[in-house]
Amino acid sequence: MTFSLLLLAHWIGDFGLQTSNMALNKSKSLKWLLLHVLTYTGVLLAFSAFLISLEDLIFFVAVNGLLHGITDFFTSKLADRYKDIPRRFFPILGLDQLLHTLTLYWTLQMI
Repeated sequence: MTFSLLLLAHWIGDFGLQTSNMALNKSKSLKWLLLHVLTYTGVLLAFSAFLISLEDLIFFVAVNGLLHGITDFFTSKLADRYKDIPRRFFPILGLDQLLHTLTLYWTLQMI
């Protein structure tokens, strides 16, 4: 149940609250990437506060926020390069989501 709720938090933070400016500019601007990562991390913190012990909370959220930013730094640049080639663009988005999901799972197992 915890992992399912964390996936919901991930979806809200990564898609639901990502503005068009974040989505279109995070590959070109560290400002927009940082705003996206802060939004994502805030949502993850809000959900995790009810799911994870206080002693594990900061580690879990900090590692996920950091790795989310690193992942998006690379995958958003790659996706932007292939935005007009759907056959390449969508697998890159799928890889991005796979990496985020594995990160959530891996860090949850660590605590």
